[in-house]
Amino acid sequence: MRNGGLNRSALAEIIFRDPTARERLNAIEHPHVRRLADASEVYAKPGQIIVQVVPLLFETDYDKRCDASILVVAPDDQRIARITQRDGLSEEQVRARMASQIDPAQARPRATYVIKNDGDFAQLKERTRAVYEQLASSAA
Repeated sequence: MRNGGLNRSALAEIIFRDPTARERLNAIEHPHVRRLADASEVYAKPGQIIVQVVPLLFETDYDKRCDASILVVAPDDQRIARITQRDGLSEEQVRARMASQIDPAQARPRATYVIKNDGDFAQLKERTRAVYEQLASSAA
């Protein structure tokens, strides 16, 4: 805790260094997050697209509860560069976080849609819109 709030960087250092601590945190956090997600679906209208940003989607088999899943992938070097720039983390810290996640090559066959994020923002937006349009047409 820092100034009465969660010190996210200190927590991240612990959970990405200690798999047991990460598992304990996930066991506490994930059931609560899943309940919130379930509650949001109660208010959805028929045919409405519900987007859930789910950390560890495939690692926890949460994808099996979804009608469709979207995986956004980028080359490792781009992922590392983006995260070090955005979050001020070292390459070692980013690699530790990446190592705790499913390998994109293993996630790819489980995803309904895959969006390649290997270009600029305009390309990502275009690719995302294409997936949205496919989802919207199948929800109608």
